[in-house]
Amino acid sequence: MQKAKPHTVFSHFTPGQFKRVTTEMYQRNLELAQVNKTLSLLRTIDQIVLGSGETLQSIATKISAAIVAEYRDCAVAAVYSRAGSASKRQGLLGYACAAPAPGQEENEGAQGFLSAVVPNCDLLRDADGFVSMGGDSIRISKALGTSPTALREFARSLHVKDFYFGRLQASDGSMGTLLVGLHEQSGEYTHNLLERVTEAVGKAVENKALQDENQRILQKLRETNSKLKALDATKDEFITMASHQLRTPLTSVKGYLSMVLEGDAGDLNEGQHKLLEQSFTSSQRMVYLISDLLNLSRLNTGKFVIEQSPVDLCEVVQAEIDQLTETAKSRELSLVYKKPASFPRLMLDETKIHQVVMNLIDNAIYYTPAGGTVTVSLCETSTAVEYTVHDTGIGVPKAARHRLFTKFYRAQNARQARPDGTGLGLFMARKVVAAQGGTILFESEEGKGSTFGFRFNKKNLLVTPEKPAAESKA
Repeated sequence: MQKAKPHTVFSHFTPGQFKRVTTEMYQRNLELAQVNKTLSLLRTIDQIVLGSGETLQSIATKISAAIVAEYRDCAVAAVYSRAGSASKRQGLLGYACAAPAPGQEENEGAQGFLSAVVPNCDLLRDADGFVSMGGDSIRISKALGTSPTALREFARSLHVKDFYFGRLQASDGSMGTLLVGLHEQSGEYTHNLLERVTEAVGKAVENKALQDENQRILQKLRETNSKLKALDATKDEFITMASHQLRTPLTSVKGYLSMVLEGDAGDLNEGQHKLLEQSFTSSQRMVYLISDLLNLSRLNTGKFVIEQSPVDLCEVVQAEIDQLTETAKSRELSLVYKKPASFPRLMLDETKIHQVVMNLIDNAIYYTPAGGTVTVSLCETSTAVEYTVHDTGIGVPKAARHRLFTKFYRAQNARQARPDGTGLGLFMARKVVAAQGGTILFESEEGKGSTFGFRFNKKNLLVTPEKPAAESKA
């Protein structure tokens, strides 16, 4: 019995068809190899870029070396900066050269490359496309005005058959050029793959340049921040020293004025009494300002302490109303205190709450035009106590409200109404109230007036029979 002949996929091919299929398979394998080369190169570029501690020049050199190593027919590869530099290499960031091809002894590696590159850096930074020694495959971007003849001469000087130039694109335009010189002429497919590599190199160079710039800016910010911290520490030290030095003589001035007003130095006529009262009020305001500065310094140094004791808030407000009544009259304002018939005693820092109460009334007086009204209220609910100061003054612009309680900040209309303000009153008021578990109250409408105040929960601060004053102090 006759054996059947083995059946193959090529059994029905003619010699011509077989040759064509073989050529096509070879071409496919070649293309696949090129794709694998490109993918391998892209992975290598990613690894280079992700490497820590690399400079931009080092990354450009390593990328150039990776291209030369990956493409067997590659002679040279280089990365150029479009901006250039003051060095003799004029914008050459990094390059790599393969061993010269047989019969090309004149190209002596790096030295030969540099001698050809330096005179042509400007030309290379503007190139885009490729140039081949075969006359039909020249393709250069005409928009850049690059001369194919000049590039051809440059190719001859390096003894390469084909040059590829890829523009390194950045987010804001072209930032340089990738140059790849090949020993042998290559086709359009190779150039397309190199375009993919160029895109990756462009992103790598741009990212590294941005990273370097960010690091430079970050370092500059650190240095500036360090200087600002030193200046801030010096300022705090000065404020503390100056405040302590001013506090003692001002306390003496205030004390002597009080004695004169009370008649300890003899009788006063009406005019003398009025002038001395204004002086006393001004000295009291200075004492509060110095206290604010000292408290600010203590906040910065962590020495801000709340010293609680039983306080009659109703009488604290009355004392400040008495101090500021003459100031309100001199500005032709009506100062009204809605004093409650009875009010619970609270565990508060009396000195600091005095400053808050005074600051809020003082602000209302100074930011309310003549003929206006400032109404001070103190009320009690089943769970809380509230202190408010309502005025018919200039109000706070919407744009300024989010910064109103920050240190040294003053709205534009406030600066115009009271040029000598410090911007510390509201900042310290919020700090003092918050430190004692309270909440700042604020409402305003520009041109119609404002309401400032605070609210405390009675449960936490109320002095009760179960918690007598002596025990509370302890």
